Amino acid sequence: MKFKFSASGDRIVWTCSGKLPLTSWGVTPELLRHEISEAVAAYIMEEKEQELAARLLVAEFQFQDEEELERVLQWFLLLLEKEDGASAEFHRRRRKELTDSIAACFIESSELNLDGWMTFRMHGYKQELREMAEYAVDEFMLDQQYEEFVSLLKYFVYFQEPLMPLVHVIHKGGEDFILLDGNLKPIEKHEHDELVMEKIDQDMQIEDMVVSTLISVSPAKMVIHTREPELPVILTLSHIFDQRAEICCCCAECSHFLGGMGSSILTVSASPDYNNC
Repeated sequence: MKFKFSASGDRIVWTCSGKLPLTSWGVTPELLRHEISEAVAAYIMEEKEQELAARLLVAEFQFQDEEELERVLQWFLLLLEKEDGASAEFHRRRRKELTDSIAACFIESSELNLDGWMTFRMHGYKQELREMAEYAVDEFMLDQQYEEFVSLLKYFVYFQEPLMPLVHVIHKGGEDFILLDGNLKPIEKHEHDELVMEKIDQDMQIEDMVVSTLISVSPAKMVIHTREPELPVILTLSHIFDQRAEICCCCAECSHFLGGMGSSILTVSASPDYNNC
């Protein structure tokens, strides 16, 4: 069995040849078709997929401007490249769809015109891309809504007069928080917390009452004690309260509520002159 490569202009030809019967090649016809089909599928996904994805996104989705289109496209391409998490199943399905469809063509004929096949025979694969594009657009829009809402909260906090001088936010892990005042006494949830959020945006539901309570008490300074400073919820709180917020990983309160840590402790401070931590 031999592979031959030739190129002329914009035409490239790969030829696999050998003497019959195929048993003399040491492989079965099914295995040979499958191996070649997998190789072609890999080529399409590595070399052609991003171009196909961009064309599909432009053709089937409406965007307000070029900048928005570019942002969604980058998000879409990032999802296509990932082979872990939620993207892994999409990646597996696309590759299997391509491999099976190409193998079916080789059953019909020993020749495959790749350009023609990609134009007329990739219906299943394009449907997989379309579903991925819809997912990317939905995720992008949710992300946009989230960013806009966080900005709205930040704006609200900026113009709100402080009602408490200091609040300690003890992050015990995950979504488990304890709110303490400057004397390390628990801050009770106020009945008007929901009204605060409703005043900001009646259509936005906030499940995390930590944000609601913090906005209602409006601390002049907020110290977030955590062992996970890079966690999204911690970064979001820090972003909303901006210069009022400080993230701490190493102080007496951290040790008391979160337990001791070794030399890897990191302190991120927006206000270096803060002396209570």
